[in-house]
Amino acid sequence: MADLDTILADTDFRASSRKTQREILTAADRDFADATTATQDEILAQIAIPERPELTTAQKVVRSSAPSIIGGALGAAAGTVVAPGPGTLVGAAAGAATGEAVQQFLDPFQSGEATGSLFQIGAAGALPFVPAGVRRFFVSLPGAAAGLQEFLFKKLGAKGETLIAKFAPVPGTADQLFNEARVLGAQMRAVTGAIGGNAVPLTRTAQVAGEIAEEVATSKFATGASKAVATRAQAFASQNQVPFEEFRLNQSDVGALVRATERTGGAALGRVKQLYAAMWDDLESALAQQSKLGNPVGQKLTQAIDAFKREQAATFFKDAFEKSTLRRVGLKNLDVDTFMTKIDRMRDVLDRLMPKAEVDEALDVLKGFAKIPTMAKTPRLGFEQMPFAQRAVVGGAIGFFAGGAPGAAGGVLAVEAISSALTTRPGRTVVRTMMTQGATLDQIGNALLQTSRRAMVREQP
Repeated sequence: MADLDTILADTDFRASSRKTQREILTAADRDFADATTATQDEILAQIAIPERPELTTAQKVVRSSAPSIIGGALGAAAGTVVAPGPGTLVGAAAGAATGEAVQQFLDPFQSGEATGSLFQIGAAGALPFVPAGVRRFFVSLPGAAAGLQEFLFKKLGAKGETLIAKFAPVPGTADQLFNEARVLGAQMRAVTGAIGGNAVPLTRTAQVAGEIAEEVATSKFATGASKAVATRAQAFASQNQVPFEEFRLNQSDVGALVRATERTGGAALGRVKQLYAAMWDDLESALAQQSKLGNPVGQKLTQAIDAFKREQAATFFKDAFEKSTLRRVGLKNLDVDTFMTKIDRMRDVLDRLMPKAEVDEALDVLKGFAKIPTMAKTPRLGFEQMPFAQRAVVGGAIGFFAGGAPGAAGGVLAVEAISSALTTRPGRTVVRTMMTQGATLDQIGNALLQTSRRAMVREQP
């Protein structure tokens, strides 16, 4: 047998249990063998690595499930960066499976549960789909439409102001900038055509007004709206040039006329759009003339006109938003498809008021909410867009597998009851929470499921 010094220096000996250490030293050293138990314990405490206490079942479950939980969270975060929504879910699944693989073969938290099970790796990767699926099931019920609409208004604003704020200046910005330009341009008041000085020439406006008048006079079927546009355009253009404040007021009113005519469409809408664009041409031409003078007025006016354009664009968006809202069962609803359609119809005007890329960006934001339904005109139970007969089959099938024939009947009633409950104030709050905190809820659900999976593995013989 090895001498005492060799035994004490052996790492395996020092890491072994107290019982094993006592047996080895008793056999190797007579003095140790003859000592009392208390003396032996004192010696072992001094020379041996402290014995690691046995982990409880709960500790083993927590340690063994931690890698899949952490992996799922990290995978979801990475997936969100790549493709929010689908990427989040796929990333969570891949991360959970990877974490479980680390657990099965490396056991980083020393749970003692490393078995190399490929089945557990697959199960860990599948579980993140469960909480996401349950959440999506609830928000797909027709009763969830009320909560989804509240979520939508929270995201876009009660009047679309959250969406509009992405490109619109603070209200009143244009007025402030124009006032500053007038102060700077006080010495330029005698310059013909100078904004902030004298007036805006109506060169392009007069041309388009004449063309509209000729078209209306030639047509035997011109509508009253077209005739009104022609008459008012000619009356305005006959002034040749107008003070800037008068010009801006009339331009804003023409923009309002465009929005009012959008509902009916037709030739009148096309003509008023032409007039609106011509007025912008004249405003920008006057600005170009002012800029040639080489003073700060031109720069300030450029800022003012850009702000004015964006304020006008905001007005178009707000108008389209308000015309796309409706009341259902006393609650405010937004028809996203209608909203986007109205923006499409005004796209030629909006492209003149703001960069095309920003209009596209606004539409992309709306596309993310396009699947949110409006509420039914009357309270409706069951799955959205699904007749009662089909709802009964789905709910009954779920209930049957859960509890046979009695469960089938209960399944039908349960689906209907849940749908009704979701229309209440607490139900709407639940839906909003599911939408706003969906990723967090999915991670919590994944953590609970992964922990339950590891606990079930331990219970198996």
